[in-house]
Amino acid sequence: MDQLVSVIVPVYNAEAYLDKCISSILGQSYGGFELVLVDDGSTDCSKAICERYARCDGRIKLVSQENQGVLSARIRGIREAAGSLIGWADADDWMEADYLEQLVKLQQGSGADIVAAAHFHDIGDDHAVLKNSIESGIYLCREISGRMLYAGKFFEYGITPQLYSKLFKAELLKSVMEIDSRIIAGDDAAILYPAVLDADTICISEVCGYHYVQHPKSITKSLYANEAERIERLIGYLMKQADKRHVMDIMQKQLVIYRRYLLVLRQIDFFDKDRQDHVVLSPYGGVRREEKIIIYGAGVLGQRIYGYITGEDKQMVRDWVDKNYVLYREEGLAVNPPEAVLDRLSEIDYVIIANITETVAEAIRTYLLKMGVPPEKIRWFTNEFRGMG
Repeated sequence: MDQLVSVIVPVYNAEAYLDKCISSILGQSYGGFELVLVDDGSTDCSKAICERYARCDGRIKLVSQENQGVLSARIRGIREAAGSLIGWADADDWMEADYLEQLVKLQQGSGADIVAAAHFHDIGDDHAVLKNSIESGIYLCREISGRMLYAGKFFEYGITPQLYSKLFKAELLKSVMEIDSRIIAGDDAAILYPAVLDADTICISEVCGYHYVQHPKSITKSLYANEAERIERLIGYLMKQADKRHVMDIMQKQLVIYRRYLLVLRQIDFFDKDRQDHVVLSPYGGVRREEKIIIYGAGVLGQRIYGYITGEDKQMVRDWVDKNYVLYREEGLAVNPPEAVLDRLSEIDYVIIANITETVAEAIRTYLLKMGVPPEKIRWFTNEFRGMG
């Protein structure tokens, strides 16, 4: 196992988490790596932390640039990387000690251009495992390109877009670097999916040793006024890449559903623009303003829905619940335990399941039914919205 792996970490204002991230990489059981830290114009102490580590460990390569966004930092990292393999980490996450070694073993055992693993999604003490929907195995990429982005259930990726759970042959990434640097939403997808289309083989595995840590400052929770514009830029770029590679016939439906997923997650009010003023939440079949709801889920989608609906009419939301309510309360959110639904059941018209993934939404639905919530009061995305109608 003598291949040099370049682990690229874009860094921007991550001082509270950076020590744990860097330490977890430097402590890897696989020793043949360099750590490429790309400081993207941090205004806190992040750069100083990177400099401190770089002075003490020769495996670290620190580069700095003016703030240009995470995609620019990723591209800079690829250019600076000396390894024949490239891995990734985000500055506020961490990896278990044998994680890199496991990825390298998978790559060397399969000879694959890309290794796609699972990862942990950490919310407080809850460590959910997020896997690729395509089952473990070694595939020709052309065999799975028709389900790599959208696996058939809303919204479940065939191959998750996160770069931090992937290991790439370096030359593959260097060939897909002509990317629109204005892309912000889905910057990892803009790198991954064209690379999959260019690759010969991919190894998909359930190896899991990377911890994505969700916290109040996670970038996925940041809300911008022009979310729809950012998403359209990403989808337009991916459409061009599919057309360039003559695979639009197998990518178009996937990209249409992917666009819908991103819009509902990042700017759910987008779908209400053509509806009458007294109707909101069109992806859920539409809810009249005089009707009352409970929002089940306080993650990214739940926070989007809560902010949107309470901004329109605070009286519509009778409660907001989540199993991780303790954590969300620590973040300052008025979230209650799921059992609170029963206290409000007679007051409400619907429980809105604020989870983007069909498998999880079905589990929540089953739980609500067992609690005694009538099925007609439980709503998730309509078949039409999910492209099933």
